[in-house]
Amino acid sequence: MDHPSQPSLFEIQDTGLSWPNILIPAALEEVGQDRGRLILFRGHRGLFPLGHYLMAWRLVQEESVIFVDGANFFDLPLITRLGRRLKKDARRLLERIQISRAFTVHQLEAVISERLEGALKKYNSRLCLISGLLDTFSDEEVPLWEAVRILGRVMERLRFLADQGHRVIVLAPDPPVPVVKRKGLVPLVAKAADRIFTLSEAEGVLTLRDETKATRGNPWVFPSVRLSKKARLTEVI
Repeated sequence: MDHPSQPSLFEIQDTGLSWPNILIPAALEEVGQDRGRLILFRGHRGLFPLGHYLMAWRLVQEESVIFVDGANFFDLPLITRLGRRLKKDARRLLERIQISRAFTVHQLEAVISERLEGALKKYNSRLCLISGLLDTFSDEEVPLWEAVRILGRVMERLRFLADQGHRVIVLAPDPPVPVVKRKGLVPLVAKAADRIFTLSEAEGVLTLRDETKATRGNPWVFPSVRLSKKARLTEVI
């Protein structure tokens, strides 16, 4: 059952998620404020569709979004469905998304450290969404010491952008195949975050919790989701 003081994030209709009339939790409204925030979402891989909902929420406000894809998971059909349900031109929504993919930790570092700030300025965007931040760090061919060093530099850069007034949303779901030696990377990300949310699943129910001491409240509970097939767009930054 949903906690009475928290709205449901999603509803299930047939095979997909429905847009819940912009019922984004009040805690997440901070994402839409005109100030820098670095917000971390960690846990269940249902964070990927959640990230798309957050992105669509801003797109319908005619805000452009820089989407850094570290997990090769951009769900074009979901964005298209959201646009139709909101009676918006899906093509116009997609025009406001600027995407860059990274398939290795070194590519991810290059995108964030060398190109992200320029892209935010070029497209007049104040919001960047880093999706699947830790997926490439699960590559055990990259020594752990090097992964830690690169992640430290990446988080320093994201912290800098947040302090400059940009809104930074980091989706760091658990890797599809757990890597025990890499579990220590999540605290490095959490250390730099202003807000931390954790998504978990049990018995077909997803629970989103605000882990931030100053704003912690009742969790949001909603049905589990099925991840759609991946869709690709051309890299633009």
